[in-house]
Amino acid sequence: MASKPINIRKSTDERRSEDNDRPMLSEGTMAALHEFLAESQATSNGAQNPFAENWGLSQFWYTEETAGHVARECVEAAGPSGRIACIACPSLFRQLRAQFPDANAHLFEVDLRFEALGNFSLYDYRKPHAVPDELKSVFSVVVADPPYLSEECLEKTVETMKVLARHGDESPKYYLLTGASMKGTAQKLLGLRPTVYRPQHKTKLGNEFLLYTTSEAAANRLGGWDDAA
Repeated sequence: MASKPINIRKSTDERRSEDNDRPMLSEGTMAALHEFLAESQATSNGAQNPFAENWGLSQFWYTEETAGHVARECVEAAGPSGRIACIACPSLFRQLRAQFPDANAHLFEVDLRFEALGNFSLYDYRKPHAVPDELKSVFSVVVADPPYLSEECLEKTVETMKVLARHGDESPKYYLLTGASMKGTAQKLLGLRPTVYRPQHKTKLGNEFLLYTTSEAAANRLGGWDDAA
């Protein structure tokens, strides 16, 4: 399971100007703010919400509607015997496990919290081929949500998508959840095209996200192609 912030380098003078314009809080207000943030973090990391977003890992969860919609699409595309690979999209994988417990899905993810859900492999997008040998070339459906909006991250994620995909009588079905800014790169690397369907995040994000696929049938189920996006 996300916008994911884009880093913009600013000059030293710009940062100093922003610092000078930033309102200052009193010591008492700052202490109260830090206490509130500490309590909020404790709640997020506690038993009430063991899978809270970790912004340090660029995690931004999809809404229940989006996760459920994409999960149903993956199950439909896989059919009764197909396998589904979920790359760096734990909120989608959680929905698959909850809504479709019989689906043969596997999560490739850097966050070890999700190992508790089963069918988990530790995954670092910077090492695109470092997946278990027995899981290479076995998935009929591969869905990915690269953690960063960068060409380098998408290129490496696409490498992993290709490594995991099964190439048999039918072409594998690829799905990609990422920003509209990655449209050209997604098309160039894997022939992925945006669909009409718009994924939504629980956290309000600034960058528009799209759901891309290579499957004509999938695009039809998702409202058709949206090449003008």
